[in-house]
This record gives sequence, structure tokens and C-alpha cells, in this order.
Amino acid sequence: MKYLLSLFIFIAFNGITQTHTNYKENKTYTYEETASIYTNFANQSPEYCKLINAGPSDYGKDIQLFLLNRAGNFTPKYITNQNVILINNAIHPGEPCGVDACIKLIEELLAHPKSIPSNLTLAIIPMYNVGGAHNRGCCSRANQNGPNEYGFRGNAQNLDLNRDFIKADSKNTKTFYRIFHSLAPAVFIDTHTSNGADYQYIMTLITSQKDKMNPHISDLTMNSLNPYLYKKMELAGYPMTPYVNTIKSIPDEGLVGFLETPRYSTGYTNLFNTISYVTEAHMLKPYHKRVESTYQFIKIMLDYMSNNEKLLKDTKIKANNSIKNQKVFPLNWTLDQTKSDSILFAGYKAIYKKSEVTHLDRLFYDQNQPFKKYIRFCNEYNSSHQIEKSNYYIIPQAYSKIVQLLQANNVNVYQLTEDVLLNVSVAYIKTFETVSFPYEGHYLHYNQTVRNSSKSKTYIKGDYVIPLTDNKSRFIIETLEPQAVDSYFSWNYFDGVLQRKEGFSAYVFEDEAETMLIENPALLDSLNEKRKNDEAFAQNSHAQLYYLYTQSEHFEPTINQYPITRTNDLINPQNLIQLPPLSSVY
Repeated sequence: MKYLLSLFIFIAFNGITQTHTNYKENKTYTYEETASIYTNFANQSPEYCKLINAGPSDYGKDIQLFLLNRAGNFTPKYITNQNVILINNAIHPGEPCGVDACIKLIEELLAHPKSIPSNLTLAIIPMYNVGGAHNRGCCSRANQNGPNEYGFRGNAQNLDLNRDFIKADSKNTKTFYRIFHSLAPAVFIDTHTSNGADYQYIMTLITSQKDKMNPHISDLTMNSLNPYLYKKMELAGYPMTPYVNTIKSIPDEGLVGFLETPRYSTGYTNLFNTISYVTEAHMLKPYHKRVESTYQFIKIMLDYMSNNEKLLKDTKIKANNSIKNQKVFPLNWTLDQTKSDSILFAGYKAIYKKSEVTHLDRLFYDQNQPFKKYIRFCNEYNSSHQIEKSNYYIIPQAYSKIVQLLQANNVNVYQLTEDVLLNVSVAYIKTFETVSFPYEGHYLHYNQTVRNSSKSKTYIKGDYVIPLTDNKSRFIIETLEPQAVDSYFSWNYFDGVLQRKEGFSAYVFEDEAETMLIENPALLDSLNEKRKNDEAFAQNSHAQLYYLYTQSEHFEPTINQYPITRTNDLINPQNLIQLPPLSSVY
């Protein structure tokens, strides 16, 4: 009886009466079950945690945010003065390791409150892709070993939310913006399950690409945090390797560091000097082991953050200050395969044998032939373009949708209170390519080049002014410079400028074209040169007339003119009014 009474007192004081072990039975929780579990956590232990409905999803149900710290203080001032770790689960609900790992972690922390770190706040998005989480089934992940039932990769709009962090087509992403900028986390983890090759590791890791990080963040990540994570995970029985992104077809031929541009979660969060990771538990390993490896990784990260509070804070301050003072920003990155490291890799022998299905050669990983050997790891990227920071970007008020996206990312936005004449740099789109099939709801542009021209231009009352004076400058440049890989131009927000609005009738323009050639011998020479060098052009009368039309006074000057300009002029603060900041999730 005395033992039972003691047990009752222990449970009552710790507020945890349920053990959540679904994952051990090859199961994962639904959205409703997950929401109920976190509601119970918050209700039973309000002195340590809080559950917030952070904002809408495309599905119609809210995205939740769970906060936990030792002090039970969830005011913005307290949280932003701490180091915050933000964990995002189920961006792909068919990869639910983090859902169960975080439930396991919170249950253990609340059962033993003294184990809650005293100097950080843990923030968890229990289930980010709400729509995909409700589209459950057994079989959409063809190569995955459990759980028995899980959600679907596409959200309620059938978007892959891990491609939406810049274009923001979903309500989910806009809610993420509010969460992220309210917390300003020191560390971000996005939990996933891998596809691809077979190998011995349960856990692989994507570290945000080191060369495009701020140097202060890169130095801490690569020389302090990563060695700690890899060492401690091995001691915990879950040795890791970098994400198995192969150079060719099999790991033996080497791995490439994953380049996560800003469309991806960690590419986005790293723009704001947040140390960012994707955990990729291996699809072929039993589900309970994938959950437990994810759980161990998060626990080890909490230990590092708790033991290195000042280092993390100081590093982020240095990084933010350096962004404010940075003059030149790199854009776009290319892999340098002439540089590589060797890493010890634990894999399985890859062999090719005759397929019983196609009767052709097929790849097969023989788990009866494990190996450990050194392989190449290419993780050196070079910037392929650089941009010099200006004082301001100027956005015509016709493009209010762009301004709304900037505001949603906590960018300082001002409007002109009167007309102003400015000296600006105008970009014209020279060349670009476009995907031939829709990519995440867009016909994405790539490989764009521009030419720049200087001019004086009058901007009118209500046009928008974006200063580059704080640590948001990198995000602003990555989205507003048209040649950036994930710029708003790349995602089709300015396609209107690429289409002519006027034209000509050939039979009318012929006479004027003839006069132009008579009056301008240099133009005739250039036309003859094009005919000489381009046989198709020489045989195409309309193409020749169009070439002359582009040289005439009729050709519209705004074709391919990017509407957002840059200026180094100083604008009188009295001519500016600041727009309201982003609303908080608190």
C-alpha cells in the first residue's frame, strides 16, 4: 500500500499518466491524436509548457506550436533572450520519425522536470503539414519500412511544403514565417526520412551548406557543433554520416554535400543566421529505430545548447552584425569537384545482377557484405555571382504582393509620403530558361542573366522603400535580385514584364523598316551580319522585321525591365512612413 501511495504521488506531481509507445508497435499518431497528446502535456504541466494555435494551414485546421522551458515563462522578452531550438515535424507526413521522437522527449522531460535545461526554450511544431497528415494510407512511400500507416507528402494544395519557403503559396508557410520570426531560433531541425541507397547507418544528416553560411555560423557549426553531434551520436549507438547524396549511382563513388537553396526549410532559416539541420533517418531501418535515433539527436542537441549558451548567443550576435555591415553578397553556388575530403563510410557492397522483372541488369545492395572504407566527400561550393549591397530597393506599389511577403518575413518596409526623384540602377532580363513542366505550381525560371542601366526616375507617394540596414539584408537580396536561384523573379512573380503588349503588322512596318536601313547604314550592317551568321534568321522575314522593330522608336522600353530598382541615394526620413511589423504568435 505504501508503495502504491508513493507511486500515485509521483505521478500526480509530475503530471504524466500515459506512456506513448506507438512507435514500438510500428505505428505513428494521427493529427488529432498528436494534438490531444500535446494538449494533455500543456494542461497537466502548465508550469513548464504551453500549446499555441500558431496560425492556419491550407487544410483548414491550425498549425500548433508547443513551447517548453524550465521557468514556464513564455513572454516574447524572456524567450528571445534565451537560445531557442525550433523543431519542425511532418513537413512530409509520410516521414513521421520526429512526431514520435518529440512526444517521447517531452514525456520524459515532464516526468523529470529537473532534466529540462534551465537556459533554453524548446519549441516544437508537432505536425506542420496538416493536410498531408490527414491524407493517411499504408503505401505511398513505396521504399519505406513502416510505420503501418502514415500521411502523404503533398499538402492540401498538393504542394511539397519543403519547396515553398520562398514562394509561400501555402498558408502553412505564412504561419511558419510567424513562428520562426517570433522565436528567432538559434538552432532549427527539420525531421525527415531518407530515400536512396542502402547502407548501415540509421541516421544521416544534412548540415546547412557551410560555404553559404555566414562565416561566424559556419565556423561554430563545422568546428564545434558538428564534431560534438557526430561523436555523441556514435556513443549513443547511432553513428551518423552526411546525407547520402551520391556523386554518381552508388555511395562508393563518393558523396556530395546537399545544396539546400532558400526554397528548402534549412536554406530559408539559414538566411537569418539560424544553425540549421535536416535529420534523415534511413527508410529501410525499422521504424522504432528511426524514431529513437531522431530522439537521441534532439537530446544531444539540447545538451550542446545547454552547455554552450554563451557561445551560441555571441556567435549569432556576431553573425547578425556582420550581415548589417557586409558590402558584397554572394548569389548562387556551384560545386567544386576538384576539392574533396575523405570520410569513413559504412555501407553494403553494391552489385549488379540480372533482373527477374526486366531481364536487364539491376542494382542490388548485399547486406551480407558490409564494408567500412574511405570515400570522397565533395562539400566545397563557390559563389557563381556576387551583388554589391545598395542603400535601398524601391518597389512600385503595383507589386504589393511582394511587399506582403517581405512584411511576413519581418523585413522593415517603408512607403513614400510624397513623390521623389531618385538615381536608380535598373535591371533588364537578358536571358533566362524555364522548366518545361510545372514545378510546385510554377513554371520556374533559371539561369537568368541581366544587364544594368542607370537612370533618374520619379517614384510616387505610396511606393515602397526597403532599406538594407539590418540582418535581413541577406534574405532581401536573395529574394529581390532577379538572378538569384530562388528569387521572386525565379518563382514567376514578375512574368508580366516578359511579355510584349504592343506589336506590328509586317505589311505596314515594311516601308518604315526600309527607311530605317537607308537612314542608318550601321543598322544595315548589323542586319547583314546577323543574316550571315544565322541561316535560319536569314530565311525568316518576320524575324528580320522584328529585329528592326526592336531598334525602332516603337519598341516598348519596359519589355524585360525588372520593376524593382536599387538606389544609393539617401532618402529623407521625413519622406518615409514605416508599415506595421509582423504580428507575433504569442
